[in-house]
Amino acid sequence: MAARKFRIAMSERCYRFKPAALPDHAPHKPGVYEFVTFDAERNPQVLFVGVALTGSVYESLAAHMDSKAEPTREQLFAVSPDIYFDFVASADVSDIEELKDIAGAFVAKHKPRFNTGPAPTSGKHEAVEVEEVG
Repeated sequence: MAARKFRIAMSERCYRFKPAALPDHAPHKPGVYEFVTFDAERNPQVLFVGVALTGSVYESLAAHMDSKAEPTREQLFAVSPDIYFDFVASADVSDIEELKDIAGAFVAKHKPRFNTGPAPTSGKHEAVEVEEVG
């Protein structure tokens, strides 16, 4: 196993986590997404990193909104009235399982309060690095 460096591009901005925003902004394909809030100085605080492999990011976000996935809408809004989502818009993955590696790198970096247990991994790489481009 070797180390792997992924080149990714994040969504152009964070979108408010509300039902009306999901159809227009959430990708209808597998991917990695985050729930974020901002402190008084507008510094982001990542609350959760998720990875959608069998469905789309849109479907995963809708499941959180409908309280069918954790963290639920209620759990998120208990932290802040202003919750946003963003996502990996593109990544140089060779197969869909490597999305787990990107999510795992985000979990290791941000230590989100709602991610518990081991960070996701494909098990294919000894170490993972993520470089944000564009």
